[in-house]
Amino acid sequence: MRALINSYDVVVIGAGPAGSMASYNASKMGAKTLLVEKSQEIGEPVRCAEAVPKIDEIYGIPADPSFVRTKLDGGYIVAPNGKTIAVKGGKTDGYVVERKIFDKYLAIRSAKQGTKIAVKSRVVNIEQDGSGYLVSINHMGEEYKIKTKIVIAADGVESSMAEMVGLKSKKNVNEVCSCAEYEMTNGKCIDDNMLELYFGSVAPKGYAWIFPKGDTVNVGLGVIGAKKSALEYLDDFISNPVINGRLDNATPVEFKCGGAPVGGPIEKTFKEGFMIVGDAAGQISPLTGGGIALSMDCGLIAGEVAGKCIMHNDCSEEAISEYETNWHEKYLHLLKNDLKYKNILQQLTDKELDAIGDSIDGDLEDVDVPKIALKAVKKSPSLLKYLKELL
Repeated sequence: MRALINSYDVVVIGAGPAGSMASYNASKMGAKTLLVEKSQEIGEPVRCAEAVPKIDEIYGIPADPSFVRTKLDGGYIVAPNGKTIAVKGGKTDGYVVERKIFDKYLAIRSAKQGTKIAVKSRVVNIEQDGSGYLVSINHMGEEYKIKTKIVIAADGVESSMAEMVGLKSKKNVNEVCSCAEYEMTNGKCIDDNMLELYFGSVAPKGYAWIFPKGDTVNVGLGVIGAKKSALEYLDDFISNPVINGRLDNATPVEFKCGGAPVGGPIEKTFKEGFMIVGDAAGQISPLTGGGIALSMDCGLIAGEVAGKCIMHNDCSEEAISEYETNWHEKYLHLLKNDLKYKNILQQLTDKELDAIGDSIDGDLEDVDVPKIALKAVKKSPSLLKYLKELL
């Protein structure tokens, strides 16, 4: 029996959260949709700290016990000197999930809307073919040429699909955060429902984290242009005095690594019949490296635009441009601000980060960067040269 047919309305490449949400919306709107995943198992390999927003409130996706490991009430920001500031509510609420199960759940959800899924399938070429595209796919060792009206590239930080159709998606190596993480057992968190974020020389130009995950903890960090590998910094972090020995008896049960593109979004995320979403598009916070929530929403936007284009039989560049217009309207300002904050943060020494931490009294309801900058400058005027843009 032939696994794939010769044509689809929409082909989505990459079955991460962005791709599955895009295919879900496209299928929901009646488009004949194919979701292509190069791995033989959706959700593998895991390359993130596994925190997601309140998916039940934002997307109407149940916080299913099959993948939710921890409900988050907020997080702690920890300065190099150990000063700990709690942030509760807002963007810090959510869940730590088992991504292997969560990603598969999203793909199954899409399939229930009618999406055809092809695992262990690698796209080897995309070329324009009349009013659409011809997508060459190696599926389970067999070659297919699939005709489609729309392609949605959700193929991650190492995206190559966009380049095949003339869009620039390659990331500057100096703007990709190298990440390493252990999932560990016998580790202890400050609070089992709070994230922990550590800044300073423990993770140059990035940060380290400890995330509660039920019976285990995710311990990781990201660095940029560092003297040592991310793994070496991670091994040092585990025994850092700032953790107060809470990982002394911990042992890894899984190791994860990957890259996060933190240089901001790529210049153009669409052309006629083509959209780029998720990490491939740089839809990830340059400040935190968090991208699941943004990728999911941008995937929904892409899927909706694809569905409308198929419905109206108009896949022109003008029609497709609605995707970039919509996601820019929601997120571009936020990403530009986060990029500015990241560039400032990367210049600060441990001593200067400590001064900022010491300027904050009590807990925070939200991270209001300009207000924090003002307090820091009042306490340490020497910080003005770095923070004046924020005032």
